[in-house]
Amino acid sequence: MFNTPILLINFNRPDFTRQVLSIIMQQAPADLYVFQDGPRPDHPDDPSRLAQVREVIDQLTAESSTRLHTRYSPHNLGCGPGPADALTWFFSQIESGIILEDDAIPHPDFFSYAQQLLQRYADDPSVMAIGSMNVDKQRPNPESYYFSMMNRNLCAWASWRRAWNLFDLRLFHVSRCTLARALRRYGCGILEREYWCDRLDEVHKDGVGNSSWDMQFLMAIWLHHGKGIIPNVNLSSNIGTVVDATHPSGQGNIIDNIPTQPILPLVHPADHSIQRNADRSFHFSYFESSRGNWTKGHILYHLINKKVKKILHHQGPWRTSK
Repeated sequence: MFNTPILLINFNRPDFTRQVLSIIMQQAPADLYVFQDGPRPDHPDDPSRLAQVREVIDQLTAESSTRLHTRYSPHNLGCGPGPADALTWFFSQIESGIILEDDAIPHPDFFSYAQQLLQRYADDPSVMAIGSMNVDKQRPNPESYYFSMMNRNLCAWASWRRAWNLFDLRLFHVSRCTLARALRRYGCGILEREYWCDRLDEVHKDGVGNSSWDMQFLMAIWLHHGKGIIPNVNLSSNIGTVVDATHPSGQGNIIDNIPTQPILPLVHPADHSIQRNADRSFHFSYFESSRGNWTKGHILYHLINKKVKKILHHQGPWRTSK
């Protein structure tokens, strides 16, 4: 049996759950943890769809020797606090494990890859997350993976209790200056620092509409000068960014349905330093694609314009079209 615990976070999509859980069960996990958020009060179809998801879980685990642990929320927590609650529950039970959301289809090699790296870096507190996605074809070294300040997309990943214990959903004790100072230690430029400090403001305001937990986990890693692991091939495919997705991103998103590839056997890198050029390239391809080629003049104008708007409490463009 596969001895590394696995957590599946799902909601109301039985077809997605069947796809992901079928792949999980092929590994014959010794322990499977399943979290499901509760029904939304303004969505009358939720109770029946949630019940369908539970039927899928019962069907696919019924004949196995897997120990099934469930946490089914009676109330809807939302797609920020919900996964956060699931992860806190999971890591209260185990020291390290694999986490999958119901819209992340992992390559079969992902499980052994994650298990080996959880064991290899268990006693290295600087390594806090093991990612699965390589969506922009970054390959900064010839080995199987590299170290990064980003964990790319937290839909199929692995981590340790020691890392999750740093998590804080609202980060009220963290100021823009504190986060900017942490980002400088990674060599982040002014645009990157401003981008993430703006996201911190959103977390402080309302948790990004009560919909975010992954940005807060990234910030917790940065505040403790940690790092993650990125594979040099893509190990999971996200199927939830288009139709019927919680956070639909529309066509053309670089994480949509990327093919996966094998990675085993692993070749471990001797260089454990963060690959800054790869991280910067990813930031300006995924988060701020329109600003990657800005000159110093563009950056200066942007920062002054932003400062003036903040002083004048002005939102949006200066001129509105008639």
